[in-house]
This record gives sequence, C-alpha cells and structure tokens, in this order.
Amino acid sequence: MGKAVRILVLHWRGIEHTRACLASIRTLQYDNFKVLLVDNGSEGQDGALLKEEFPEVDLLRLDSNKGFSGGCNAGIEYCLDAGADYIWLLNNDATVEPATLSALVDAADSDTAAGAVSACIVERDKENGQIVKRVGRGVLDIFNAKAHLRAPDSEEVKECDWISGSNMLLRADALRQTGALNDDYFLYFEDVEICTRLKEHGWKCLLVPFASIEHVDGASTEGEFLSWRYYYYARNRLFFFSSYPGILTRFYCLARIYLHLLRHALVLPFKSGKSRAKLEAERRAFFDFLAGVKGKVDFS
Repeated sequence: MGKAVRILVLHWRGIEHTRACLASIRTLQYDNFKVLLVDNGSEGQDGALLKEEFPEVDLLRLDSNKGFSGGCNAGIEYCLDAGADYIWLLNNDATVEPATLSALVDAADSDTAAGAVSACIVERDKENGQIVKRVGRGVLDIFNAKAHLRAPDSEEVKECDWISGSNMLLRADALRQTGALNDDYFLYFEDVEICTRLKEHGWKCLLVPFASIEHVDGASTEGEFLSWRYYYYARNRLFFFSSYPGILTRFYCLARIYLHLLRHALVLPFKSGKSRAKLEAERRAFFDFLAGVKGKVDFS
C-alpha cells in the first residue's frame, strides 16, 4: 500500500465545481487516500449537503471564510494530526485524472528532497473542449518582479521556482519543518511564498508534466468578488517581493512594482468600468501595504 495521502479540498462557493471535483476524486487509482472537505464558512452550509452526497469524505466546518491560506492551514493541521504522509491541496474548481495522484506520489517518493509536487494545469475552451492552456512550471521573474506559470519545457519531472497551490502535494515532514501557508496573505501568492520558504530549507518543488488536472481559473473570485482578486494579488505581490532575500533585489523589485502601479493609475481611468475597479483595488492595496495591513480586509 502506498503512502497515506489526505486530499484537502477547500470549499467556499461554487458548489457545482466542488461536486465535480469530488466526483473526479472517486476515479483516482491510488490505493491509500482520504478526502478532507473544508467548508470555509460557506453561507449555505454547503459542507453538510456535500457530505450527504459524498459520505466517504471527512468534513471540517469553519465558522467564517479564512481565505485560501487560513482555510488550508486548518485542514493541514487536521491532516497532520491524522497521520498523513502527504497532503494534496486541490482547488474545488479542479478535476483530476485517474492516474494523477499516483504520478505525484511516485515523483515525491523517488526524490526524498521533494517538499512539494504539482501536476500540469489544463484549461479547455468551454465550447469546443480544446485545450487552450497548459501550465505548471512556476518561474520567479525578478527582472519584472512577477511570478509566472509557464508551460513545461519538457515531459520530464523538473524542479521549479514554485508550483501552483491549485494542486500541490506537500510532504508532511517538510510542513513540520517549515510551517504551513503564510496566513498574512489570505488569498494569492501564498503558494509562491511557501515554495520559496521550502527551497530556503533545502526542499525541492517539482513539476510532473505528464500528470494533469483541469482547472477553472478564478472560479471563486468571479463577479462581485473580482475586486478581491485585484486587491490581494497586488498587495501580496508587494509583500512577497518586499521580503525577498537581498536588500538591493528587494529595492529593485519594489521599484518595478511601484512603476507598474503608477502606469495603471495613469491609463486605467480612461478604460472600462472593470478597469476602474481594478485601479481602485490596486490603489487600496498599495496604501494597505504601506500601512502593513495583512490578512483579510473588509470590502463592504
């Protein structure tokens, strides 16, 4: 029997996506896993309903939305206490292939320095089903002070700067050494930060290109929550690069980001309403960064 894996699915909204995710997990060919569904303060008590539909899952109900970082950290603690060897963070808007988990565990077992392992992320055209995007190789672009997800450059298991939290298999021993996600981030860039921290402690972050998940990008931050995406991405990008090793590198990256935000301030007022909403979110993110505001903020 393989190593004990706990699959952590965080749910806040988009119950139809979570249903599809849990249904796809049932097809996994791996022989030793359990699913933890973390209800991250959903308004409709969705977790209880999903537990009825998928009785095999364990349910952890949180009293409010703790964000991606806080919700996952509550689940990670639960999974570590349950004796997991690996914890697979899997977005609720992702679906898996039957062989995906086996491929990830095999890669982690083959390299004892692997602290985090990810499959490729596939997105399809909603109308014709054709693959429009296949990424997973996380690259830290210091020149532009950005973190990119690129297409794999080969079909071999490769070490990356970082890998996506949408499907991140974490080694329990690595988590015990380095700690879980940084809860100051709440949403966005927490995957980049934990990968950087893992690598600082000697662990590797690996991409397994021949394994894949399908992902609906940003499903939890669509519509009325789009400002969350703009705000947390901008603020946490500033926090991440402001703590990057090396004073000169840190200063350079912050200057690049400031210029980027300044350019938006000059251009976005003349564009669509969505662009103006982005400008307002980024403006607030900038001043909250300067004020040291971390974690969840009130958008009401």
